[in-house]
Amino acid sequence: MIKIFTHSRAVALAQEFETVILKILLASPEIDVNAPCPNGQTPLSFAVGRGYEGVAKFLLAAPGINVNALDARTPSKTARHTQMSTKFDPNFTHELYWSLRSDAQSQGQTPLTLAAQDGYEAVVQRLLAMPGIDVNGPDKTGRTPLSFAAENGDEAVVKLLLAAPGIDVNAPDNSGWTPLSFAACGGHEAVVKLFLAAPGIDVNAPNNDGGTPLGSAACGGHETVVKLLLAAPGINVAGGMKALSSAARDAHEAVVKLLLAVPGIDVNAADTSGWTALTWAVFKGEEAIVQDLCAIPQIIVDVADVKRHIENPPDLWRCGAASKDKQEKCLRILEEFVESESKGGRAEDGEGISGG
Repeated sequence: MIKIFTHSRAVALAQEFETVILKILLASPEIDVNAPCPNGQTPLSFAVGRGYEGVAKFLLAAPGINVNALDARTPSKTARHTQMSTKFDPNFTHELYWSLRSDAQSQGQTPLTLAAQDGYEAVVQRLLAMPGIDVNGPDKTGRTPLSFAAENGDEAVVKLLLAAPGIDVNAPDNSGWTPLSFAACGGHEAVVKLFLAAPGIDVNAPNNDGGTPLGSAACGGHETVVKLLLAAPGINVAGGMKALSSAARDAHEAVVKLLLAVPGIDVNAADTSGWTALTWAVFKGEEAIVQDLCAIPQIIVDVADVKRHIENPPDLWRCGAASKDKQEKCLRILEEFVESESKGGRAEDGEGISGG
């Protein structure tokens, strides 16, 4: 069999000459339309990765075309990122972009994943119309076309994929992240709305670390998305417990206030590090959040315990501590709170306060 392309330039030439070259090549009975070039890319994945709709159209019509053939590479940047980088950084060229793509680690992506990741709506539409297309085909990290489109906030491509027969709206990657989690983490309000309206959506799907879409939105400080998720039918506010710690840790006061207003939220729940929202707020020197938490009747304030934690933070967060001065101000708020509550009678049953 003859390999259809010996160099990527052949595909580019095919596009430039309105697919004349491609027509000639495909007319040969000796052509292997799926034969990869030395770097592992098939002609279809190459054309799709560059958004060559005309070339993709002819390849998709070729007898024996494998629409789900895995690509040996994955883009290190999306087309949208390329356009933005080129616009704002005159030193970032398209040649550099394609060089980055060539050097990217193999991820085993299908043409549909490449098209969805790069935002090529017309190509996605053509691929979805192909018999036998695997709409959920994962790459080596478990990510699907829908996952990448959701992360990019690509409303048009997400709509196309959600309408595809057999789409798995909750397909997790190897880390347990669902498309909704990626959309929530990025603060993509329009895309989150699409997912919340999708049949079978799991709004509480946890990742491998126990984080939920609500926690992802809270961690990013995406107030509007947090509101959408809190209003979603079936939302489990227990997911908001980790979300509360994340929001406090990352100084998102508006999100903290939203979560504190949720009935049933446990303000004293610890995250996987054993830290509560209050401990994180003191560690980061967030006086306003400390005061917000202390205003909740169910809050338990153990000053000594907070001190022990902030003096021995997780290794990952040692460099993220606020200055000693800011931490001391927060600790004084707690000490004054304990003193005030003791005098106010809350100490009668000993609940909610503890001095240091």
